[in-house]
Amino acid sequence: MYRGECQSTGKEDLPAPMSWDSAVTDSTTRVFSDKLIMFHVSAMIAAGIGNFGLAMAASPRRDLGAKYASLIPEISLYAEDGANIMIKHGWLEEPPQADDREDLVKG
Repeated sequence: MYRGECQSTGKEDLPAPMSWDSAVTDSTTRVFSDKLIMFHVSAMIAAGIGNFGLAMAASPRRDLGAKYASLIPEISLYAEDGANIMIKHGWLEEPPQADDREDLVKG
């Protein structure tokens, strides 16, 4: 036995490592809401579009830049579908808007 190895004698009171499937249950209760999952999916889509933009800017090859540029509109349609789902269910909040100046002038 080398110096870093520890043979268990029961005196160390170390917990036994858990198996990888110890947290798997047969529960049918949903853990995460659809709203939360949709938010994360939309965030990943937005990050992906940003990554394509960064790759386009950083790549010295014009053919790759053109390929990335052609993929962005397709992915944007996918992002639009996600936004429409969130709007349909009332999950997408309207961002703060500027005051209506004409309405303010009228008093």
